[in-house]
Amino acid sequence: MVNVIVLCVELLLDAAGVVAGIIVLKRSADNSLQRAWGVLALCLAMLLLCDNLEWMWLFSRGIEVMIPRFTEVPMNHLSIWHIVRVIVFFQFFSIFPHMSLKPGWMTWSRATNYAIPILLIICVACCYHFFNGYYTELKSFKDIVRNVHKQDVIVRLSLFVFSVITPTINFLFPYLKKWTPVRRKQSKAMMIYMICFGVIMSGYIWLMLGTSGICFNLFGYFVILPVIYLDIMYIRNENPLSLPPAPVEELKSEEIAAIQEIEVSPIVLDLCNKLQQFMKENKSFTDSQYSLQNLLDDIGTNENRLDKAFHYDGFSGFRDFINFHRLQFFKEQATLNKELTVKELMFMSGFTSRSSFYRYFASIEKMSPSEYLDKIKENS
Repeated sequence: MVNVIVLCVELLLDAAGVVAGIIVLKRSADNSLQRAWGVLALCLAMLLLCDNLEWMWLFSRGIEVMIPRFTEVPMNHLSIWHIVRVIVFFQFFSIFPHMSLKPGWMTWSRATNYAIPILLIICVACCYHFFNGYYTELKSFKDIVRNVHKQDVIVRLSLFVFSVITPTINFLFPYLKKWTPVRRKQSKAMMIYMICFGVIMSGYIWLMLGTSGICFNLFGYFVILPVIYLDIMYIRNENPLSLPPAPVEELKSEEIAAIQEIEVSPIVLDLCNKLQQFMKENKSFTDSQYSLQNLLDDIGTNENRLDKAFHYDGFSGFRDFINFHRLQFFKEQATLNKELTVKELMFMSGFTSRSSFYRYFASIEKMSPSEYLDKIKENS
């Protein structure tokens, strides 16, 4: 049995997920990673919203007075089309940790490789549906066990296991030495992201093999609540799953050697050096109104090349790059001008929003700006 009130609350959450996804998209600007998350989150929220609207329509069909509080779910476990839909989102959901640690790593060729499991599952599902089309009715876990020898159940179970294992393996990539990026490090939010993925995956497994109405009731929450939370993370941070790269001056020799091994054109490499030199000499980032177009004009390049230079240096985009330099300037001026307040140093560095600055500073330095200034005074 399904609680219709719980389903109505989930509809509101799905609508909130759609709004949050739109906000992420609007704020993404030059950040392709943030834009990709916005598209994924928006599509997922819209799919859940349409799904639940369909369920509500099915429940209310033929009822003239009101929808009952509890109603039966006309649902078949191990739905082959549900597996197809879920693998699309899981497969792309699972590559964001790697993309976050290594901006610019995802190319069209790699995206195609990641799409192979999706295409494989869709191909098998379509072939079975159009050339066989028989589906055993599975209303409980006991039905699955009892009919596990049947051809359609074997196919559906195989696709289900494949849809669980494939995206889960993707999470191992950032932990393999040869895949580990040099410039960016994992933040605490990365663990939250992993937990969210685990919760959503658990809900999916429970839904496919579950036996009770509570499974259906909770699955939507298992999906939409983590997605909304991650939306908020992407709204508040340019690249919430990882920390900005360390300054070039602080890199170890082996890290520099590893960066130099990354394939990049001489034009982009020259542009990276030009960017570093320009930022040291001009300090244009201290102007709060300094924009991407201003930087393009000052450097004399196009947006495509500049974007590649940002990615090579470990940044997600312009705002990630500019905030990094503003933070370094803040720390530098805090050491030189110990009499200045946090507010004065913040505006001097080009930051305008106090709340955003404090949040950004604490996420990187693991302390508030005030505590940082007190620490400097104590050390001196």
